[in-house]
Amino acid sequence: MTTFATRLAVAERHERDVLDALRCAGWDAEMFGQGQLTDVMRNHLRNFTVVTPLRWMPDIIAARTLSSGRSHVVFVDAKAGDKWRVTGNHDIETAALETADTWQSWTKCPVYFVFSDWSVVTGDRIWGTGRVGPHLGNGSGTPYLLFPAIACLPFAALFGDPAMTP
Repeated sequence: MTTFATRLAVAERHERDVLDALRCAGWDAEMFGQGQLTDVMRNHLRNFTVVTPLRWMPDIIAARTLSSGRSHVVFVDAKAGDKWRVTGNHDIETAALETADTWQSWTKCPVYFVFSDWSVVTGDRIWGTGRVGPHLGNGSGTPYLLFPAIACLPFAALFGDPAMTP
């Protein structure tokens, strides 16, 4: 069983990698959500007595200029983990999905989940292909969905190939 600190370190590394990949693919991208907060404030949000979507805000905001001159803005929630290597499934907390839906509704900007295999999916796709996952005695213990990794698209298909951008 891994510790919270270990899981957090892996998650933060993946967030930075996704941020870098977006930038290399030509997007203007910045950290967003809890990644901008101090450990003290994140702890307050974890222990807040009211259920709030602040706890599951996307990690990254990214934008690029379209050929029309208008901006295209998206939010990205980076999800680390490698159980997909064995199971063929990704997992995501139900609260993160619900918050992505709410965030997308509020902002009118799409929210994408980027996994450690560099696959990308939207909440709608997860809701449509997922199933409730069993509690395994590790992690946060919150409800989550399992969904097939093949339901995702490659990172480059949505954001461009980071290796091809000068």
